Amino acid sequence: MSLAPVILKFQFAYLTCQTAFLLPLLLATPALGQEASNIDSFEAATVSLGFLSSDGDYHLVEASRDLQKWVIVGQYPGNGKPAQFKDLRSQLGNTHFYQVVTKSKPFSDGLLDRKWKLVALHEADEIIQPKKGRTHSMTLSRDNRAAGRNDCNGYSGSYSMVKGNWLKFGKNFLSTKMLCMPGSLDFKFFESLHAAKGFEVDGNKLKIYYGDNAEDWMEFEDKT
Repeated sequence: MSLAPVILKFQFAYLTCQTAFLLPLLLATPALGQEASNIDSFEAATVSLGFLSSDGDYHLVEASRDLQKWVIVGQYPGNGKPAQFKDLRSQLGNTHFYQVVTKSKPFSDGLLDRKWKLVALHEADEIIQPKKGRTHSMTLSRDNRAAGRNDCNGYSGSYSMVKGNWLKFGKNFLSTKMLCMPGSLDFKFFESLHAAKGFEVDGNKLKIYYGDNAEDWMEFEDKT
């Protein structure tokens, strides 16, 4: 099923996607900053949308199941060019709404420039936690650099954000060469980051979904 593009001259555009069938629902408030939103396509578990970014502004894409609680699922620096968003999280639930928020200053509550510390890895029926005293952290800067601690080693590397939601890390991290103690998650930490698909920020919590179907997720907490 295909949908013709829908142009909205509003700051906020809401989209709901039902699992059983395709159903768009668009609501809006008076125009303030965001000039247009263009819904490209969506499926039961994947949502894509586009909007015109404002030069010098900052944009967040937020998602909600109930229009009450919102989490950040996409982030863009405005450059005056069309921005494309694709939600690569797998655990969307039956219904999700989206809105684009524009501000003139960087978002202090967004993904970037915060020190994220790993709390746990959630895989199938298993929750894997770092051993006491072991630190796995990550800071993503605005110049597309990733850096932090991976247990007994420091590391740095590059990342890109594809269509606002996909954190794509460079193939190799530069890392110190200390040998970590048995039971370390050092290899697992890098492996999971390189398999990243989508993310969401909820206050001081970060989830990074990873794996072939993005069914697993890394849980981080802000320690800035």
